This record gives sequence, C-alpha cells and structure tokens, in this order.
Amino acid sequence: MESRKDKHVRYLYKLEKHISLAKESSKYSSDRFDILLISLSTSALVLSIGFVEKVIPTLYSVNTTLLKISWLLFVVSLISNLKSQVTGYYSNEFEIKVTKNLIREERGKQLRGNQKKMETYCRNLNKLTLILNGISLCSLLIGIIILVLFFSNNV
Repeated sequence: MESRKDKHVRYLYKLEKHISLAKESSKYSSDRFDILLISLSTSALVLSIGFVEKVIPTLYSVNTTLLKISWLLFVVSLISNLKSQVTGYYSNEFEIKVTKNLIREERGKQLRGNQKKMETYCRNLNKLTLILNGISLCSLLIGIIILVLFFSNNV
C-alpha cells in the first residue's frame, strides 16, 4: 500500500512534469498555428496584390471594395496573430508561476506572489489568446472567401 509521503512525492513529480509538458506543448502548438496563419495571410495578401494587376488590367473600372475588404481582413489576421503571440507568452509565464506555487505549497514553503491573482491573469490571458487566434483564423478564412468572390465577379 502506497504511503501518504509516496503519494505526495508522486503528486509533486506530476506537477513538475506538467510544467515541462505545458511548455513544450504550448510552444509547438503556437509555433505551428502561428506560422501557418502568418504564412497564409501574408501569401494571400502579397499574391492577391500582384495577381490583381495581371488578371484585371482595367482595375480602375472595377469595383474594388471586396478586394480592399479582403486585404483588410488579411492584415487583421496578421495583427491579431501577432498580438496573440504576446498574450500567449504571458499566459504561459503565469501558468508556470501558478504551478511552481502549487509545488511550493505542497512542499510546505511560502507562496510567491498572489496565487489567486496569477490564476486569474493566466485564465484571462488564455481566453484573450484564444479570442485573438479565433479572430485571426476567421479573418483569414473570410478574407479568402471575399477574395474569391471578388475574382469570380470580375474575371
């Protein structure tokens, strides 16, 4: 039968492992997601700017509202993605601090900082990061749809 001390040690080990896995997972996920969104948004913006001049030589006689909206959405996608990088970074920093405090608490040591406040910051930054990533993804998808509509109406 497992002793209380063994359970305590195992719990601490799991918390420490959680920090390590959270760091790795967070970095990998955000790197992949952000690289894809930034690449797609930038490519769509650059290619559509260059492509428009070649496909529609009489651009001045065409209503370019949809085109401009799509460009704006690509820029919004890029900006919101960059902002999510910042909020994601700080969210991870607070997650690490919160988890380290849990370890300190389990070891009977004094907590550093206000645990409840750090948990709230972490939770709010996580939500904000998800919202910004959602905005970025939706802006990209809607921008692509509007760009396709523009070309289908004018080519």
